[in-house]
Amino acid sequence: MTDKKNKYDLLILVFGPLFLISYFLFDWLWDKFWLLAIAILGFLAMASIAFFMLCIINKTRLGILVGLGIITAVTISEIATSEFFKSERILKATLMDDRSAIRLTLRADHKFEMVAENIITEERFKGNYKLIGNKIIFLDKHFSNEMMPDTLTIIGDKVIIHFNENGIPDTSFATYFGIERNKINDYQQNEKQCRKLKQF
Repeated sequence: MTDKKNKYDLLILVFGPLFLISYFLFDWLWDKFWLLAIAILGFLAMASIAFFMLCIINKTRLGILVGLGIITAVTISEIATSEFFKSERILKATLMDDRSAIRLTLRADHKFEMVAENIITEERFKGNYKLIGNKIIFLDKHFSNEMMPDTLTIIGDKVIIHFNENGIPDTSFATYFGIERNKINDYQQNEKQCRKLKQF
């Protein structure tokens, strides 16, 4: 019986950390191995759960502690990266084409998130931005090529990327972000009121 307990402890000590490594490095695994990354993570997750359950059934203290540690680490990570701890989204917009999408999020704390995704890969960019009138100015790297300028312009329900030589917005297919949520005006009014209150 002791040998069996030691075996389960050993197995969760091997598979548990491997699962955590694959969980925290999933973006890298996805870039390198694509769908195989899901298979790797899924296999390690199922193995870790199975051995954790066996540790509970056989009442192995070390295995139970390791399993609880893994659950705690994943739970803390999920909570820390959830919307609960992030600033309010004041703008959400998406640029769609036939096979890919670029999703833009601006937050009230002047942080942006831009996610470029297609069937195979996903790239994430985060950083700071500032608003000047209807212009969004990115202060950090926000895309992997020069297709996306440092300054975008909000016009109506669109975020415009380029203008033609006559200054007319380019709204042809897959050349602009369609706005899904825009609370920038509310946010700017609140900021102005806060500044006025601070002056008194």
